[in-house]
Amino acid sequence: MMKDLRKARERFGFTLIELLVVISIIALLIGILLPALGAARQTAQKAVCLANLRSSGQGLAIYGSSNRDWTPGPNTSGFHLNDGSFDDGEDNGSTAPIQNFDWISPTMGESIGLSDDAATRMEDIFTNSFRCPANDSTYDSQYGSGITPPNGVTDLLINSYSAINQFMLIKSNAGDNKVYTAWWVEDVVEIPDNFDSRQDLVGNASSKVWTLDGARYLDNNKGTVTFNAHPRQYSGGNYGTWGPALGNVVRTGNPYKLTTEQDKQNAERLSYRHNGSLNASFFDGHAESMDQTEAQRVEHYFPSGSVVRDAAALNDDSVENGMRIN
Repeated sequence: MMKDLRKARERFGFTLIELLVVISIIALLIGILLPALGAARQTAQKAVCLANLRSSGQGLAIYGSSNRDWTPGPNTSGFHLNDGSFDDGEDNGSTAPIQNFDWISPTMGESIGLSDDAATRMEDIFTNSFRCPANDSTYDSQYGSGITPPNGVTDLLINSYSAINQFMLIKSNAGDNKVYTAWWVEDVVEIPDNFDSRQDLVGNASSKVWTLDGARYLDNNKGTVTFNAHPRQYSGGNYGTWGPALGNVVRTGNPYKLTTEQDKQNAERLSYRHNGSLNASFFDGHAESMDQTEAQRVEHYFPSGSVVRDAAALNDDSVENGMRIN
């Protein structure tokens, strides 16, 4: 009898119950392994992102050593674009800025292999490996006219990293076609009178953020991101941001706002990409990951000696009116 059963099994294979048991075991193993694989993937993405940001800090240091410690941006490397037009200087090699806030070309154009041609370089910036691997979002539309990639913008991945506007701008309006800190920003935090777009004036370099996860222009209600093509920008364009400390008062293009559920979804996709944290590089060259509380500390985004004027407008609960920023 047993011999007959063995012959029957050899002839017909596994029984239905046995197959169900095997399938259940496989499903259980997948359920156990998938979270671990997902966590490993997130860890790897975070590490690559931090390495990129460290590179941006190295690029800043090299730029400063060759340019008397100035910081790239609208009042230095991109100054010639502040009249809103092009002078063909954008084709003068891989390090020539394409917009006045373009810090990527001046600091990293050679090291990441950007094109000498301006339009191709624009495409390179938004397609090459200098990006956060957790960022897979593309631009939804274009606003304004200017140098744009040969094939348009809707197939481009959004810029992964933004520099902090406050360190690229100057405080008071002295003319000469310069770009200035927005009045509403200075209503919240007043920047020292002697501050200029220089690395040696930021103060405590180990606590001042140079670049970080986050992209503009975001429509906070819809979650769509617009590529801004104008050569002259006032609030960062595709390259700069006011930062998370001002996350609830920035009126346009804000990837750090956390008020509504839509805001939180936007932030998870565009800035707080690493399991609720974001990565940043600092003026002293190091890079680190910050949770939301740390990322919202105002000291990271204003020069030392700045004074808090409207603490209620900030996301940093540790500050109060009249406090000087270290």
